[in-house]
Amino acid sequence: MEKFNFNLLKVDQLGFVFKDIDNQAKVMEKLYNLPPFLGWPEVEFPTKYKGKDAILKARALFSKMGDPQSEVGEPQVELIQWIEGESPYKDYLEQGREGLHHLGMHVDDLDPYLKDFESKGIEILFYGEIGEGRFAYMDTESTFGIIVELIQRS
Repeated sequence: MEKFNFNLLKVDQLGFVFKDIDNQAKVMEKLYNLPPFLGWPEVEFPTKYKGKDAILKARALFSKMGDPQSEVGEPQVELIQWIEGESPYKDYLEQGREGLHHLGMHVDDLDPYLKDFESKGIEILFYGEIGEGRFAYMDTESTFGIIVELIQRS
């Protein structure tokens, strides 16, 4: 069984939550010389948050750290703007917070990782499917200091 091992951790994505991602993208491009952010318009899709069905409405923009011409998997910078629906993004903003929200890692198969976390008493905080891809935010903030997102691409 594939096990999640922090010793082998490779962060593929830095997930940020802001109230205004268009403005934040400009700030990050200008001050930190990140490549231009690209993204998708407002989307709405079903999720599970804290075990309950929810509908998330949000926007996201994406850029990369490192050499934009590199073929090597440079960490992606994701800016998320919550619009509507129960989610960890809404809670984060309601706490008066903006900024780094989660660390994302790509996995080939989400299920063994979810089972491994569950065996350690760590629950799924937030789960969703976009197209043929799936993601799960693990409830790791109290034990790791930040939310860990597992991303299974199609």
